[in-house]
Amino acid sequence: MADNRQSNNRRIKQNLVEGSRSRQNTKRKKTNLVLNLLIILVSLLIIGSLYFVLFKTESDPTQQENKTASSNAKKEDATKSNKTSEKKSTSSDEKTTETTKSDDPNVAKVITKDWKPIGTEQTGDHVNSYSSTSVDWQEKRKAFSAATDIPISNTSLWFVEQGADPATQAIGTLSTKANPDKAYRVYITWVDGEGWQPTKVEELKTNDKR
Repeated sequence: MADNRQSNNRRIKQNLVEGSRSRQNTKRKKTNLVLNLLIILVSLLIIGSLYFVLFKTESDPTQQENKTASSNAKKEDATKSNKTSEKKSTSSDEKTTETTKSDDPNVAKVITKDWKPIGTEQTGDHVNSYSSTSVDWQEKRKAFSAATDIPISNTSLWFVEQGADPATQAIGTLSTKANPDKAYRVYITWVDGEGWQPTKVEELKTNDKR
């Protein structure tokens, strides 16, 4: 009888131990399952966030519109800046160049500008020369070219005459070689030590020296 009791007690203890182990294993499995589910969930959240940041943001039409609007705004600012610069340049030219009418029926318009003397190679007392071989004549041609922006090589010089002061003034009528009917009458004045200075240009309706 005593042996049977001891045997039963051992079985009971073993059953208790086995039951405890079984419960512990079950708890571990549940814990591992929960941890695995949490890891999977966190991974999915991370992947979703990366996708949104990398792909969704790039394809967001609102941001694209903002980028386009910003680019357009910069282009408009650059255009306005260029226009402002052009206006300033034009204003500067208008301050130094004046166009008026004339009582002469053959003059389309009179142009005056702050021309500078062209410089000179002449020394000593100046002589207003009309000889085509003289330095003074060549410098007159340079002054006529400077006033009209017509290169000497492209100039047809039709007539050169004395101005109101024969010693210091001269008047030349010239045109381009390609368009002789569009002529200009240029007034120049001698400045000692600095050369001939254009003072007035008249744009003629017809070339009266042709």
